[in-house]
Amino acid sequence: MRCPSVVIVAGGRSRRLGQEKPFARVGGRSTLSRLLDAASQIEDVVLSVRDAEPFVAFLGGGGEWTPASREAPDRAAGSFAFAATGGRRLLIVPDPVPGLGPLAGFVSGAAAARGRVAVVLAGDLPFVTAAFVDRIGEGLAADREHEAHVPLVDGRAQPLCAAYRSETVATAARLLARSGGTGGGKPPSMMSLLGSLRVRYLEPSDFGGVGSLKTITRGIDQPADLEWANRRAARSADRRCDAQSPGSQAS
Repeated sequence: MRCPSVVIVAGGRSRRLGQEKPFARVGGRSTLSRLLDAASQIEDVVLSVRDAEPFVAFLGGGGEWTPASREAPDRAAGSFAFAATGGRRLLIVPDPVPGLGPLAGFVSGAAAARGRVAVVLAGDLPFVTAAFVDRIGEGLAADREHEAHVPLVDGRAQPLCAAYRSETVATAARLLARSGGTGGGKPPSMMSLLGSLRVRYLEPSDFGGVGSLKTITRGIDQPADLEWANRRAARSADRRCDAQSPGSQAS
């Protein structure tokens, strides 16, 4: 069973990094392209962003972007849909009120997703793997008791590298509505959403064979993180070259 939807929350202003996190290059490739590769087996991908136009321009050609209202009249104004090959869909949805934080991005993105379960990923995670996406999405799809599966790293929940049922959108929207939902005060956090859900928290031992959970959940929030990510990508590239060299295997 494949997880039917992935939502990438990429609406932050990237003030500490000094550049748009999804567009930052790690190992010669943008973080966004790495995330899309990790979701390449998923039929429905939604990007929840501050402004759709820069993402349409960044992702460029290879197909036709159309206003998403042509696909469905209830899509948010300013949304764009991309019809990819093989029946896959990529939808870019802007935040209706910019500046309300990740929870608002979660609401707009997950509300546009088609699946009953969505893997929700921050837009600054360069080392998410397809195996991780499958594992956490399929795990929640098979779990009738919980509304979300959320990894723990060093005892800390990772709500933007987690899986959620579609019903959680209504809970998140109510939290935003109670706060006023206009950007005037401090918006509620993703952690406040977890406090309102039935959550199964997952340990690194639940992710055997999918890669280091600490690496998968580490974002590039500031320049030191980006330097770390590029060092790690370079080491991974060196290991691949060594493994592929003629003398790497015994004859």
